[in-house]
Amino acid sequence: MALTALGVAPIPTAGAADTHAPKGARLDWLPTDTWVMSGWMPFDEARLDVVVKTDHDELATWLDDHRTLLALARKHGVGGSAAQLAHTLVAPRLAQVRPAMRPVLERRAQTMLTQAHLSRHVIFHVFHTPAIPRNARAIFGVSPGRFRALRNSAMTPLAIGARGGRSAAHVRGALWALLVARADRGVRGGAMSRAEARYLLAEQREQLPVYVGRAFRTPEQQVAFLCRVH
Repeated sequence: MALTALGVAPIPTAGAADTHAPKGARLDWLPTDTWVMSGWMPFDEARLDVVVKTDHDELATWLDDHRTLLALARKHGVGGSAAQLAHTLVAPRLAQVRPAMRPVLERRAQTMLTQAHLSRHVIFHVFHTPAIPRNARAIFGVSPGRFRALRNSAMTPLAIGARGGRSAAHVRGALWALLVARADRGVRGGAMSRAEARYLLAEQREQLPVYVGRAFRTPEQQVAFLCRVH
């Protein structure tokens, strides 16, 4: 929904977080590629920890939409070009995927290294996927359009489900089934490893009770969040 139609001031665009963002893009711009929207990391986070000499806690503080994984590698004395590091990250997976997928994984790994907002999204925003609104009728009992409208009014997922006549147990179970199916699709296509899928699902399972009970941001709140100093 256009911000101008909501009476919200346009977000400043000069500081778009990622260099891959098109000119004039919002600060929270992301490509709509399925792997980005589904959190299908081309390499295992455990592999990232070893290669970049980091851990999950440091990633959470380092990735602030402006500092890249490549910059973190440099901070830890890891040399090599972005392309070389990308290859190192995905190398253990290359023999396990079809040949056509190998350069795709390397390109995605390089994108993860150089695009700060994108990498933060893929690693940490484990419920930020358009698959949820697309499947709103099955999960929440409302149409995708109605789901988005209720989401923009700062309702929680459980409250949206209640509007659609769905119990809390149904909402949690349907969301979990969707997440499992998405992870399985990523593995079958070679977009991520089975080990990384298990890791992602463990994160989602742990955070699901909080997610379903937390109110979504309104468009105005999202503007305020994006425009604050990060």
